[in-house]
Amino acid sequence: MIMMTKIQNAVNILKNGGVAVFPTDTVYGIGTLPEKKSVEKIYKIKKRDFSKKIIALISEKKKLSELINETPENIEKISSILEKYWPGELTVIFRANQNFTQKFDKSMKTLGIRIPKNEIALEIIKKSGGILLTTSANISGENAVTKIETLNKELLKNVDVVIPNEKSELTGKPSTIVNYENGKLTLLRKGNISFEEIINLFDN
Repeated sequence: MIMMTKIQNAVNILKNGGVAVFPTDTVYGIGTLPEKKSVEKIYKIKKRDFSKKIIALISEKKKLSELINETPENIEKISSILEKYWPGELTVIFRANQNFTQKFDKSMKTLGIRIPKNEIALEIIKKSGGILLTTSANISGENAVTKIETLNKELLKNVDVVIPNEKSELTGKPSTIVNYENGKLTLLRKGNISFEEIINLFDN
């Protein structure tokens, strides 16, 4: 019950343009709604270069159509991968729907998307409208964090709300990232889900 109150508080803050730190299944993330001012706030807090793109965490697959610009054939082709690994530790980079990315980054042509497994994260995303733009909750160049007590003190001072993790352990390993373009998958970052496993399923 206490956690639900904390989550609702975080959602209210996010809806008012705030920035929240919350657990995902991998590491602590810092997130906000897809609005330019709020996204700029995250980059400032993290001291992050704007050329490093932010990813979208969504609450359900239905949200995909709002965010990406992809043919029905290619969506069909990757559906078995999304079915198996979402929610989970797989980020897929799609060609972005620029009507969506224009809201916060006019130069953004592609967008990484994931559905996290962590129940707290899912609840926050769902109650905030189903889409949060996120990155790891650390100062740029520092390691990603799995424990609330190791979050950077300066970062903590500048965010609007912090939601601690409850049940599951965070894996500490950032998600596997794959790029999906012209119906083909390429690996961009290794994570707990092996690319070999993904490709085997994709090609069958």
